[in-house]
Amino acid sequence: MPSVAMQDKFTLPEEARAIAKVLPLILRRIVRLIIGTISFPAVVEMLRSVYVEEAQKKLLRDGTNPTKSALALVSGLDTRVVSHIIKSDFSLDIEPQKMIPEATLLDTWLKDPFFQDPSSQKPALLPIEGRGKTFHGLVLRSIGRNITVKTVLDKLIASGNVRVISGNINRVEMLSLFYSPISGDIANLTDIAFLEASRILSTVIHNINTEPEKRVPQQGRWTYRLDQSNYSEFRQRARQLLEKQIKEGESLLEEFEEPTQQPGQLTVGIGWYQWGDHEPEEEEVE
Repeated sequence: MPSVAMQDKFTLPEEARAIAKVLPLILRRIVRLIIGTISFPAVVEMLRSVYVEEAQKKLLRDGTNPTKSALALVSGLDTRVVSHIIKSDFSLDIEPQKMIPEATLLDTWLKDPFFQDPSSQKPALLPIEGRGKTFHGLVLRSIGRNITVKTVLDKLIASGNVRVISGNINRVEMLSLFYSPISGDIANLTDIAFLEASRILSTVIHNINTEPEKRVPQQGRWTYRLDQSNYSEFRQRARQLLEKQIKEGESLLEEFEEPTQQPGQLTVGIGWYQWGDHEPEEEEVE
């Protein structure tokens, strides 16, 4: 009877090993942008839906029937989860109060009659400590026991959502329902960052799935041997180079741009950026 060679340790395929090596680097950047503005459970909920939707598209491209069982196998999710996501039509809509704990607390304070002023039916002034109708009780009901009252209160004071009214019993007053952990400028920069990152990844995916003659430019150049004393000059020269190319790129886009928007037109663009020295310890030297 022929024997089967067995390995003591399971070895990932080469493609999976390559992805597993670089994926934490990408995820770390994403988390750094979103942490404190959207909760982990909300991200997971959106990721599940996207994973199943993309799994369906992959199976269809490969000529395979995207059954629930096949989707579960490709995505690694339970068939019940897959069924729920398909039934919801891959919806990515998540209630705002589920995005971050602070927003959940403010929403509970606004809508739960227990924490309202009976006469005005508006959020009541709440004593900080104690059980029941207190800020402590609000934290327990809306967020849970794993986060301290002080931590939540400090965040909401810093964001301008509440203030503490001093007295024999210190009480908390809601000033604004709308929780905004980051400024408008940072929010806009974050939007731009994700948009640009998605465009780069879109180019990479296109090139992976396209014949060589139809691939689009996607290049990078770097060195591991830049003297720190020359970094400022390098950045200045790189900025001058990119600004010159940006103007040339704008002229090229204007040359090809149609005078009016019409159905069937494509969106195209060119991107420029200089990277390096922001987090050098995270760039592995091969």
